[in-house]
Amino acid sequence: MSQLDQKIAGIEEELLELRKELHRFPELGFQEYRTAEKVAEYMSALGFAVETGIGGTGVIGLLRGGEGPVIAIRACLDALAVTEQSGVEYASQNPGVMHACGHDGNMAITLGAAKILAQYQDILKGSIKFIFQASEENTGGAAEVIKAGGLKNPEVGAIITLHNWHGIPQGNIVVKPGPVLASSDLFQLEIIGKAGHGAWPHLAVDPIPIAAEVISAFQHIVSREVDPTRPAAVSIGRIEGGTAENIISESVALYGTVRTLDEEVRSFIQKRIGEIARGLTQAARATCKLTYHRIMPPVDNDAQFTAFAAEVLRKAFSGDKVTSEFPPNMGCEEFSLYQQEIPGIFLFIGNDTTGRDIVPIHSPNYIFNDKILTVGVKALCEIALSYTGTAYD
Repeated sequence: MSQLDQKIAGIEEELLELRKELHRFPELGFQEYRTAEKVAEYMSALGFAVETGIGGTGVIGLLRGGEGPVIAIRACLDALAVTEQSGVEYASQNPGVMHACGHDGNMAITLGAAKILAQYQDILKGSIKFIFQASEENTGGAAEVIKAGGLKNPEVGAIITLHNWHGIPQGNIVVKPGPVLASSDLFQLEIIGKAGHGAWPHLAVDPIPIAAEVISAFQHIVSREVDPTRPAAVSIGRIEGGTAENIISESVALYGTVRTLDEEVRSFIQKRIGEIARGLTQAARATCKLTYHRIMPPVDNDAQFTAFAAEVLRKAFSGDKVTSEFPPNMGCEEFSLYQQEIPGIFLFIGNDTTGRDIVPIHSPNYIFNDKILTVGVKALCEIALSYTGTAYD
């Protein structure tokens, strides 16, 4: 066992207790006051230079070494508006709020890495920033970090994050170049007809059957207009319209999302949604108003940095623990905003236990697998030390 592995093994119980404490007191985005205080205290005790209040509740800790490259490690403070049904003895004590995405575990892993890496400060050839951002789930936290200069002073050259994931065996690490998570767009389409009575539809312009045609046509964008080898999804999640069974409503509103893995397909679908909506409503003697918001670009792992990290991790872990075999996911994550600024890697670590049903993140039954805590710490430490060129064993 290497000295690094021995150091990590020595904090395993501490990580477990830390993770459970974070789990007990989850907080929603931009309200993570208790969580942020805990994180700041932990890094301050390690001797880090700590900044608080980034975007309200974000925290940044700097482990400054000698002259050399600077790498950042990101974790998220926030939880979800989910009522926990996991049955664990350390379940959430904040009703209606739960760490159902595993951010408690990701924070514990990142703080564990901070504690281990602090022991290398005297020989560290470079610096390491630990970014604990607010509000990833409802977005906004990453933009606040960037706006506050979180990637500056000192200038960060690369950034990594590690996230537990369902569908991957326990402790396996996915390091894959290119797009791994999708972009996210939201749109609202209002179809405006002419109100009337259900007994005399010929005197009205009914927006409801028009909406049905529009929804069907939107599904054809992906199935018939986008290359099948380029993943995309168009989903309508909400429909609002009508006041009574026998009244033809004046308008109907559709609310939907678009997910893609590349910008060309993203722009094409946005264009076609507008064209289809205008064409079908005009043909039916109606009008429409479309509001389209580009929320988040795809999470796109930098090829060169990913190749470097993959080599480091394959040397550090035995067997087939490290892989690039993982299909891109249509979920989104605002880590992509950091990748718009500097090279970055979104790493996945497997949460699944052999012989048990897969429970996806965001489920009220989700339980973070504590056996991956030390694996995650080792992965972050190996990459950070290697990136800075620090000699270690």
